[in-house]
Amino acid sequence: MSIDTLHYDNSIINGITNINADASGNMLSENKAGEYHALNAEFLIKFTNFLVLRSLPDSVELRIDNAAVVLYPSNSWGVNGTFSLDLDMVDTDTSLYWENISDPDEVFPALEGKTHYYSTAMIDPSADSVRIPIETETVEDWYLQSDPDYANNGFIVRKNAGPEGMAAFYSVDYLDPVSDKRPYLLLECSLYDTNDVYLKDSIFHIAGSGDIQKTESDADIDDSRFFLSQGNIFRSYVMMDSLRQDTLLGPTRLINKAEQRFVMKPGYSKIAPGDTLYLTARLFKTDSWEEDSLRYMFTTHSNVFSGVNDTIRLDISQLLQYMVSNEKETSYEGIFFYLNNEYNDFNYITIDPEHSRLDLIYTKVNDE
Repeated sequence: MSIDTLHYDNSIINGITNINADASGNMLSENKAGEYHALNAEFLIKFTNFLVLRSLPDSVELRIDNAAVVLYPSNSWGVNGTFSLDLDMVDTDTSLYWENISDPDEVFPALEGKTHYYSTAMIDPSADSVRIPIETETVEDWYLQSDPDYANNGFIVRKNAGPEGMAAFYSVDYLDPVSDKRPYLLLECSLYDTNDVYLKDSIFHIAGSGDIQKTESDADIDDSRFFLSQGNIFRSYVMMDSLRQDTLLGPTRLINKAEQRFVMKPGYSKIAPGDTLYLTARLFKTDSWEEDSLRYMFTTHSNVFSGVNDTIRLDISQLLQYMVSNEKETSYEGIFFYLNNEYNDFNYITIDPEHSRLDLIYTKVNDE
């Protein structure tokens, strides 16, 4: 046995397919509202955790003087100065009830025609936090309503009509060991005894109980480009069938190392200052391009990069070992690439295949 090397140029890539993945989701760290880079986003949120109010002694009566939803901005894109948001209340029909774990693709279609305009708020995405006023009667309904046909389904936050721009806010699932920036309902209240005698003022924070982001993309990236992006999520599927037919590599049973090097096209790539990225690669097997039919195997990650002139390197040894050692089982078998932190930020890169290469070190059986 002996060690040998092979070097491949871009000709080993016999097909690139760009997939625009749905950026809708729940259990995300932030929610977006607005339009940016051909992505439209809005989010649904509700507050139902009123245990602290219901736990007050029977001898104490509560009056809500002021109420506001407090959101913590996490980022913004294409926004200068203030930003206008519309709140649309969701009907209180119990058939529309949703939870934080509900599927966005089921929740939002059910809400079509089931919302009504509530208010418009001007916010500053650069502020530490923003307050959106809520009528006290609305809050009283949320925590006092006992009608079995009533459900607090919250409201939708979307950008008011106007110039392109998008703001992001920390979600109910955001976790930070130092500061809690999850959304909450701020209640400024007065407490009285049963004889209507004033006792004191109190402030209550009602944590958000659920939120779901909905997005729609108008982007269209041609498969002539090897394109990957965050925010408006694009992933690339690359076919390398020619490796199976390679007479030098084909008989090999042991790949020691396969390093894929990618070079970006600076004019077609953008990484925000201070941001760091990495690529994830996985082997995919499918008979169709529908998301639910894909199977993924063997995950590997690239080096961290922060500039469009950086070289991206991935060790894809396991992925290629499987490809050259096994017969093709499905119509499509290749490598699936995507950027980290897909649901946040709006970085994007375009790989230049002509200046990319695969360096392979393998063990060769001499008598083959």
